[in-house]
Amino acid sequence: MPRITEAGGLSGFAGVYMQRPELWKAFRFHYGALWEYSTLDATTKDLLRLQSANINGCRY
Repeated sequence: MPRITEAGGLSGFAGVYMQRPELWKAFRFHYGALWEYSTLDATTKDLLRLQSANINGCRY
């Protein structure tokens, strides 16, 4: 459960980001571009995503 109140009818990460909708929109744009236009294969990108979460202490 986030320590920050969720907003925008979303829960978790997205709900916290919705405290600042302009940041949420920018994050979605850049994250989407990374996944859509990267030359890395999907498996490598997913492993990088998981490693990043692990480094940052994210349990997901």
